[in-house]
Amino acid sequence: MTKSSRSDTCLKCGGELLQTDKNTFTGEVWREYTCRSCGHVVDVNEGTALWQVLHDAAEKAKQEKGDK
Repeated sequence: MTKSSRSDTCLKCGGELLQTDKNTFTGEVWREYTCRSCGHVVDVNEGTALWQVLHDAAEKAKQEKGDK
């Protein structure tokens, strides 16, 4: 399962996938989905976390302000 082909269906058994975890501590949004039927786990990287984008923009603004 990738960002462009997001599905709520397990690729192994066709069961329903439920989001069981989400973390952003790496600066990226990682979601974990687990199949209710067979227990298959799928990890999906959904790109850069919002807090990381805001942090980077603030750092850039601080640097630009210091350069003037």
